[in-house]
Amino acid sequence: MCRDVTTVQQWNIAQMVKYLGSHQLCVLFAEVYGLLPKSRLCAIHKTQMALHKRHQVGYFKCSRGNCRTKSLISRAAGTWFEGVKISFPHVFYLMYCFAHRFTREGIYRENYVSVEKKLSSATITDWYSYCREAVVIFQLDHQEFKGEIGGPGKVVQIDESKFGKRKYNKGNNNNLYIYNAIMFIQILFFFSGRRVEGHWVLGMIEDGSEDLRLEVCPENVRSAEVLIPLIRKHVHEGTTIRTDFWRAYECLPEYGYNHEKVNHSDPGNPFVAEDGTHTQRIESHWRVVKRLFYKDNYNNPANFADVIVEFLWRREIQKKHTDPFIALLGVIKYVRLT
Repeated sequence: MCRDVTTVQQWNIAQMVKYLGSHQLCVLFAEVYGLLPKSRLCAIHKTQMALHKRHQVGYFKCSRGNCRTKSLISRAAGTWFEGVKISFPHVFYLMYCFAHRFTREGIYRENYVSVEKKLSSATITDWYSYCREAVVIFQLDHQEFKGEIGGPGKVVQIDESKFGKRKYNKGNNNNLYIYNAIMFIQILFFFSGRRVEGHWVLGMIEDGSEDLRLEVCPENVRSAEVLIPLIRKHVHEGTTIRTDFWRAYECLPEYGYNHEKVNHSDPGNPFVAEDGTHTQRIESHWRVVKRLFYKDNYNNPANFADVIVEFLWRREIQKKHTDPFIALLGVIKYVRLT
């Protein structure tokens, strides 16, 4: 198993059954991927502790001096598996389901682990939250490592969009065309004065780059006091920034940016200014982003910002053609080792 499992590049349910269908297989798998430690130093003697592979995952014990009478240290301590109350096969199965965005119905339908004991709704929610929290830590750390986008001679398009369901259409799941023509709808609703409940999100992307940045506007406010710090967090000074005519952007030149604008209320051409300035690239991304929220956590204020970060992670692994389950294993390993 140890040799074969490392060659798997695309995971499916059949492979989950083959490699992760029992507790013993899961423990071996966790060892191979570095999710369970094979060694541990004694905090007192600074020497290797003995590993005893008994009980659920095994335990470490130091046999020197007073350590002989001390409690055993579970190999799961400080790992992803510490304190788990479900079986290891179920842990990996729920990780797989999160990675592949299974709905609750899909989780129940594909569950190969146990046909007798059904996973509770609370357990599914908890494990999806654990996975998302790890993804958020990983993604934000790596985004900070990449640094700012833009710079002198480069162009960054910026736009805000509101995520949420329209009051008059609440609960209607058949109007997908709304999301496929989101920019037209936004303009239409701006002039009609209809309200959209939800969350304002600021989007930024550099021309010629796929490095998309998204920030949820604190307190759902998109004033200059809110937007400018978010822009400065992500965009180098000296960058040419293209936006619409929203007044919060008027002070961008005061912070070292070149500012170009397109007037979306221009009846002649609301999408491209006479000099060619446009924000169509960032605007086109809103449709893609909102598809993620159509069914999952679309209007949930408790975890909305986390799901935005999750989208960025999923977008990056998709562009790299990385299997989502393998990518999630890397996330868990990173989070537990940092």
